[in-house]
Amino acid sequence: MSQSVLHLRAPVLECVRIALIGLGSRGQKTLERYRYVDGVRFTALVDHSLEHLEEAQLILERSGRERVALATQDSQLALASDEVDLVLICTDWYSHATLACAAMEQAKHVALEVPAALTLEDCWRLVHTAERTQRHCFLLENCCYDPFHLEMLARVEAGDFGELKHAEGAYIHNLQGQDPAELPRDHQLYNWMGECYPFAGGNAYPTHGLGPMAQLLGIYRGDRFTSLYACASTPGLPLTQRHSSILLQTERGRTALLQLDLHSPRPYSRLQSLVGTEGYMSKYPLPILQQRAWSQALMGEALLEELRARPRSPLASFVAEGDAKGVPNVMNYAMDARLIHCLHEGLPLDISVYDAALWSAVIELSARSEQEQRPLSLPSFL
Repeated sequence: MSQSVLHLRAPVLECVRIALIGLGSRGQKTLERYRYVDGVRFTALVDHSLEHLEEAQLILERSGRERVALATQDSQLALASDEVDLVLICTDWYSHATLACAAMEQAKHVALEVPAALTLEDCWRLVHTAERTQRHCFLLENCCYDPFHLEMLARVEAGDFGELKHAEGAYIHNLQGQDPAELPRDHQLYNWMGECYPFAGGNAYPTHGLGPMAQLLGIYRGDRFTSLYACASTPGLPLTQRHSSILLQTERGRTALLQLDLHSPRPYSRLQSLVGTEGYMSKYPLPILQQRAWSQALMGEALLEELRARPRSPLASFVAEGDAKGVPNVMNYAMDARLIHCLHEGLPLDISVYDAALWSAVIELSARSEQEQRPLSLPSFL
């Protein structure tokens, strides 16, 4: 009988040996950013392109690290290697679930780029494989390590917002309405969405908004999403020319709004809003924190300075480390360093396979809901 991996404590790894599969734009950036993370060693590199493999080796050399002996076009060689503990997957969307399952079957932990899977079937396959093998399957959703989000989460856990009522999240990024085919092949967002999305509608990129919302609402930690209803302002148009809105409801009666907008002139936003009986907090378009007992909200730079000066999150040390090291993106550093820390210490991960499956399942379910013009039930993967 399968055993839950929600609070999985795997054996301690003193040094995490990593195989990186997929050395395109995102994979090479992953290799570069891991130069700042202690206690890791790359032992395998995989890509179908010999040129990409050599570029990756040069990245290692430039950062003072050794070239990798196992640099191959065959992912199975890396997955079977006894010199690998963790497999980082930075390939096309279609291959994420298949590679992740294959890695776990070889007794490897997995960290994969978003989304974890494109179909409900593959979401369930990830869950069942992780439970059977008792291996971690971590989704590399860096927005869950945004310092602002971490401070929101700390205040939720302290009860500052009272009874939670509503959350909002999004990926709103003006891409000027251009068709993916018109952009460079190495433009990762367009390339993924243009070539890897199998549905005619729905939200193709939900996890940046949904992941932080789910954490704030305690999904699979006391509550769960039960249904969603999706609609689009311009159904039938390409992904970069349509606006997707999804309303979700939880078992405890809370609501959540998730949006995807890649076309309108709206400023970049992930919304990051939370409403409770005793407080409200939001990052975009202007950082705001309002408590019921306050006569005036704390907002803008004053709020950001308060969060920096008096952080409450137990993960604030990872943010501080990243700032001290001068990393290009502190969200990425906090995510990577926290993941490796948990593997070093044998601790449960912040994002489980159940989270990865749920956040990714919204892709297919939102497409179906939009097409059928009705709400749909969300499965409980836990």
